[in-house]
Amino acid sequence: MCAHYEEFRFSSKLFFYTYFQGKDGGCLMKQTLRVGLVGFGMIGKAHAYCYATLPYYAPNLEVTGKIVGVAASTPETSRRAQETIGCDWSTDNYLELINSPEIDVVHICTPNALHLDALLAAIDANKHVYCEKPIVADAREAAVLRDALAKCGPDGDRLYRGVTATAFHMRGFTAIRRAKELIDAGRLGQIIQYRLGYYHTSMLSPTTPFRWKHDLKSGSILDLASHLLDLVDYLVGLPAELLAQSTTLSPTRPVRALQPGETLADVETRDVLAEDSVTLITRGLDAQASAKSIPNIPTDRIFEHPNNTAFETDPSRMPLAVGDPDDGAAITGVIEGTKLFAGTEDELRLEICGTRGALRFNLMDPHYLEFFDATIPSGVHGGDSGWTRIACGARYETPECEFPSPKATVGWLRAHVSSLAMFYRSIADGRSYGADFEQALRIQDALDVVKRSAMTRNWLKL
Repeated sequence: MCAHYEEFRFSSKLFFYTYFQGKDGGCLMKQTLRVGLVGFGMIGKAHAYCYATLPYYAPNLEVTGKIVGVAASTPETSRRAQETIGCDWSTDNYLELINSPEIDVVHICTPNALHLDALLAAIDANKHVYCEKPIVADAREAAVLRDALAKCGPDGDRLYRGVTATAFHMRGFTAIRRAKELIDAGRLGQIIQYRLGYYHTSMLSPTTPFRWKHDLKSGSILDLASHLLDLVDYLVGLPAELLAQSTTLSPTRPVRALQPGETLADVETRDVLAEDSVTLITRGLDAQASAKSIPNIPTDRIFEHPNNTAFETDPSRMPLAVGDPDDGAAITGVIEGTKLFAGTEDELRLEICGTRGALRFNLMDPHYLEFFDATIPSGVHGGDSGWTRIACGARYETPECEFPSPKATVGWLRAHVSSLAMFYRSIADGRSYGADFEQALRIQDALDVVKRSAMTRNWLKL
């Protein structure tokens, strides 16, 4: 392994290059960008962990990053963050970090309500930006961000050279990526139904103290349903219309944890301004998803809906699903994000059913994707029909690797590392491999429809 570093200066910016051994044994040059981390709560620590382990999980990245600065809410928390990360400097002024010429990449790991100002500053400073989901907190903020990005586009008044990404890290599981491969290859045929749920139990007790996630610009729609809608869009496509129902278990929460012997009457409370749970019913596909098609693999047993012939002139292709909600063959779905589900930890369940097969996945058993091939006939004693457990595990493709082994189990943090690796792959190749800001704003639009439907109790179109 080549083991030396060199520094180069271009246009007053300092870049670090590491020489590493390529597959052919030769030395390749890796560019290391300087990273500033804004926010060091739980998710900020997760992002910092990703940088600490990225060289092990994705050694073949041509471009990577190193945290050199961190901004937190107070001087004390900033200094503690600096000590934990081992970076060069810290500040309690995030604008100082974002505008520093010593920073190339900005990570935004603050609560939802604080994303927008940091995003605008990072775009204005022409930095690469990696932001936690949801990208912003509401429709107004989405419009402001869109306007800022539009001003940087081909017809805008300035040029933004940064690459953007949003941490929809559930895409980082090998099982989710394998599910997309099977769907895109036509192995499920015409998608008929899907069910996705993200289940927590954190708000079930009325004594759970008030946190920022109980305040405005938060709640289960932004926190949990954002992940679910991104997965729906990634695998199948966003729906054409939906109906939402939200639930808030306790209208108030204590401002602190109860001490032994205390009751809720003994502690000051605050009004809860965000929902604990949301359930969606969906129909059809939006225009972008309806335009997608999959191979029409011949089979003697499975016949798709005859309306499919109206969507494609090529007989070897078929639409992913019938998108029109008024069509009897339109795809339907159920999406549920709740923090009121007793007995769960961090349980994301996914089931997708088509005319030729079905998939299912559970975040609590992330090593496996389950696939049912409906084209295999059942026979005496069952024949060969049944569910197959695909051992996806740590079988990542280059530039990531199978560290520590292909059969190693993967988890929540490993998926975050994979999401970060795709961000740097996007920087290196000049194209998006993950959820860029355009995709994140697409999900934000859908979340706004969910909120409005939950308020009005009406079916709404996306």
